[in-house]
Amino acid sequence: MFYKLNKEYLTEVLKEKKISRSKLAQMLTDNGYEISLDGIAYWYRSENNQPENYENVIKIAQVLNVPIEKLAPINDNIKTNIIPLLKKDNQIEFKYYPDVSASAGYGVLAQDINYTSICVDGSFLKEILDIPIKKSYDIIKINGDSMEPLLTHGDFVVIDRSKNTLGTISSADIVIFRQGEDLYCKKIKKEAFCDFIYLVSENKDYKEVKISDFAQCEIIGVVVSKMTVETFKNFIEFVR
Repeated sequence: MFYKLNKEYLTEVLKEKKISRSKLAQMLTDNGYEISLDGIAYWYRSENNQPENYENVIKIAQVLNVPIEKLAPINDNIKTNIIPLLKKDNQIEFKYYPDVSASAGYGVLAQDINYTSICVDGSFLKEILDIPIKKSYDIIKINGDSMEPLLTHGDFVVIDRSKNTLGTISSADIVIFRQGEDLYCKKIKKEAFCDFIYLVSENKDYKEVKISDFAQCEIIGVVVSKMTVETFKNFIEFVR
């Protein structure tokens, strides 16, 4: 077998996240890997006992949001042979803007800004990010602490660019909003029958910002999900 489950690391993760083996079994079952508490206990009975295939190891890493390289280390030569396990028929390709971040203002998501095409499996969108399979998603990184604790510095957010007008968003939606040359990630607060909106931060150290002049403003899209750095690195495939 070309992989070996790092059971010591798994035990540390479960302890740190306060997840019992029984809870892990339920989490895996809910995400398509049907296993019982006895099945997980079986891994620990012998050094050679472990999940029966690498797809299941990947699923464990996904539900625990940990690096697959630490959960079941494999060498680089073998990695090329297991890439097909991470690919499915329903691949979704969309854009990631590595040089753009939102909250403190670092530019605009425009046609002339460099982006990298990335691929994700449709099941990743549904099962891990809990969002519908669509092709109108972009990814950027959050900069700053204005949306903490909901979004933290360094998180990656998935933006649905099909929701980019006041008519397609709701009050309390979190949006990526351009004002002039600055880009912000804020919660929208709309008032009924008013021609203005407020940009609201989760962090109470930041004041609400009233927007009434939309000439230099644009709603880029609604934030529909977020990823930690670990999830982004492990489950996002760059198209070269």
